[in-house]
Amino acid sequence: MSAPEVRLAVLCDHALVGQDGKVSLMGIFRNISVSSLPAQHPRMFLVAILNMEMGAHAVIVRMRNPDGTPSMPNPPEISVHAVAGQDVNVIVELNNMTFNVSGEHRFDLEVDGEMVGSVPVAIVQMSATQQGRRAN
Repeated sequence: MSAPEVRLAVLCDHALVGQDGKVSLMGIFRNISVSSLPAQHPRMFLVAILNMEMGAHAVIVRMRNPDGTPSMPNPPEISVHAVAGQDVNVIVELNNMTFNVSGEHRFDLEVDGEMVGSVPVAIVQMSATQQGRRAN
């Protein structure tokens, strides 16, 4: 059995799948600027396109703080079914995510209990002079 391959993994503002199975992404980002901590991000999507062996698989997304500790009490688990010759689209809507510290957090992707990839996001606390210009 071969390990799943991550073909794409990103965070974005919105994602959808068309009738033809194509994934559309809007507002891809790697940084979130905040004015103070803890901070809450209202809505984001984690999108992963995976190549895996045929059959049923369990995908879990775990968020980790910069020090590696888990920071999402109930990580989402998605059941997927892979068919021959097709990648599997995993789209997870994450609402009201709380970030308690600045630095590089990450979303780990696990398939059937094994980590297959990670999506980083940097939480950057802006100074008072920077707050007029936000950059994601």
